[in-house]
Amino acid sequence: MWPQSPDGGAVPARRDSSCGEIPAAHRDDTVGRDPGEEPARGWPASLRSLRHRDFRHFWMGLIISVTGRWMQQAAQAWLVYELTDSALALGLVGACGTAPIMVLTLPAGVLADRISKRNILLVTQTLAMMQAFALAILTFSGVVQVWHVMLLALFLGTANSLDMPARHAMVVELAGREDLLNAVSINSSAFNAARIVGPAAAGVLISVTGTAGCFLINGLTFLALIFALVGIRPRHPSGEARGPMLPQIRDGLSWAKGQPIARTVLAMIAVTSIFAMSYATLLPVFARDVFHAGPRGYGFLMSGYALGALASALTLTAFGHHWRLGLLVTGGSLFFPVGLLCFSVSPDYGIAIGTLVLTGAGMMVFNAVANTMLQKLSPDAMRGRVMSMRTLLFAGMMPLGSLQMGAVGEWLGPRAAVGIGAAACLAAALAAWRWVPALRRSE
Repeated sequence: MWPQSPDGGAVPARRDSSCGEIPAAHRDDTVGRDPGEEPARGWPASLRSLRHRDFRHFWMGLIISVTGRWMQQAAQAWLVYELTDSALALGLVGACGTAPIMVLTLPAGVLADRISKRNILLVTQTLAMMQAFALAILTFSGVVQVWHVMLLALFLGTANSLDMPARHAMVVELAGREDLLNAVSINSSAFNAARIVGPAAAGVLISVTGTAGCFLINGLTFLALIFALVGIRPRHPSGEARGPMLPQIRDGLSWAKGQPIARTVLAMIAVTSIFAMSYATLLPVFARDVFHAGPRGYGFLMSGYALGALASALTLTAFGHHWRLGLLVTGGSLFFPVGLLCFSVSPDYGIAIGTLVLTGAGMMVFNAVANTMLQKLSPDAMRGRVMSMRTLLFAGMMPLGSLQMGAVGEWLGPRAAVGIGAAACLAAALAAWRWVPALRRSE
């Protein structure tokens, strides 16, 4: 029997392109419904997700905050390498920053399905701001030691493990399913524009004032995102994720196991995180010891990757809706490790930046489209848990990646460490292309 509308008429089920038919009585029609939404015809297709007022405010705050975060990440790595002269120490600090995700992110996904995602972000962004100010004070005072950096990285990783599932799952609430790929692409554009500006600015600032100024500026930039979040109307989840937490986590894992495309995408994310994304751990070694480019050169190496990612994000923003998602995610998974292999054998600094531009372009396509596919496939009441699985495999596996990259870099050198990781990632992408043809055909 059809569910009844308030006036007694039948309410038909909505047809969702990726999840099948969703009965009206069981769907969340508030997702993407924004009283501040402006007519689509008033916005160009490449910016249509910005017609949603709350998403627009969130996006503007995110640009400022993420720029500061990239400044801090570049400065922190440089500080650790100055204190220790050790590639392994860089790997250990990277592991401290992501290790809490392995423990906390699945419970955080259940939490995101139970309470307002906006309220979760207000808490996590405030904690991250406090961490940045603490690091700035220690560095300005001249007492900072590597164990301070590790402890503060662990604190920030704890906040991020709660933040990431809620932040990713909130995008569809702010922009709606129809504009989801555009919203994810615009978010990626902001993220990678910040990735260009932040490390480059950090490289210049480190040369002039040292690393402490980067940490202080990062702390101040959190205020922009916190202010934006205060102005966003909280959405309250349906309440289906009630009861003991462990069965709710198990339900999410069972859903992913039963979805071949989602299962394959999650596996590819895990391989990429462990073997390829951790290449950034060794960028200070490449900048100082391989290419002899100093802190400014280090900043521009990070910005080269971001330039390619930004170009891909802008292309997806404008034209992504014309292309099949499965073909995009498969192409990105192949293109990224090829670019990284080329970086590992680059003969000079200029060519290295060029290969990182190509690497960033491939990774951004894979990451943004994989994110979109998982959000579209997941039921509304389970999206936080699905995004927590993505977070666990993308960021939670990075401690393993950072440790193996740092250890292999110490043992065989940075070029061999990056090349071996890229080859493993390429082999996994080719296996997915060969053995899961449904993935590249997915709409």
